Amino acid sequence: MRKRPASSGARWIAGGWQLLKTRPGLVIGSVLLMYVLILLTSFIPLIGMGAGYLIAPILGGGVIVIFARIAQILERAEEEPLAREQPIGFDLLFSQFRADAPWRALLGLGGLTIAVNLLILLLLAGYLTAALPEGGMAALNDPALNDADRIEQLLPVLTSSAALGVWAAVVIVYLLYLSAMLFAIPLVTLRGYSLTEALWASFRGTWLNWLAMLVFGLIWLLLFMTVPLTAGLSAILLLPWAWASLYAAYVSIFPAEVEEPSSIG
Repeated sequence: MRKRPASSGARWIAGGWQLLKTRPGLVIGSVLLMYVLILLTSFIPLIGMGAGYLIAPILGGGVIVIFARIAQILERAEEEPLAREQPIGFDLLFSQFRADAPWRALLGLGGLTIAVNLLILLLLAGYLTAALPEGGMAALNDPALNDADRIEQLLPVLTSSAALGVWAAVVIVYLLYLSAMLFAIPLVTLRGYSLTEALWASFRGTWLNWLAMLVFGLIWLLLFMTVPLTAGLSAILLLPWAWASLYAAYVSIFPAEVEEPSSIG
């Protein structure tokens, strides 16, 4: 695993753009379809939200397979220009649902997301229970209160000095989770890593390249600030580009191994 200079963050984004512009319809369509399917899954009664979290890494693995196939074609095209015409189907988005795919480990990544979200919710709920006056939590559920009234009651509690430690804990938990998850999907999908191997390798790769990741994150923060200004329309381009850039970062941080042909469809 190589440690890259800070400018790598910008190169990863440029690499993502190269993948996107090679097959724009496929990349944009597959990423947007993934989010639509996750959204639709979340409407399933009783299990909707949890099912959405569980299915997301499996579909995400399909998106990564699509990028790996595009990267293969670009590499072959250097010697065989006609390779650029090789077809790639949307069916690859569902490739990780196959029996021989590592869907169990991907399902585990979804389970980890659920566990982390529950941990954060329990942490905040525990703090509010302790910080609010007796009966305060029950008072928030009073049907006579509207959302503005509830926010007015909660704001002083959530912005107090005592809340700073809670928010710091939330940020730390989420940073640890994000570091472990960032490259876990491609490591499972393309390298065949187990759940724990992928989480540890992703965590280590992220922090060994922390400066490049910081540049990467700041650039994307600036880019996504355009979303409200365009009434959400820029997200149609930015979300697929972000996924493509994440794949470019993965290839840069985890270079040496050759992907198994069977693992990418």
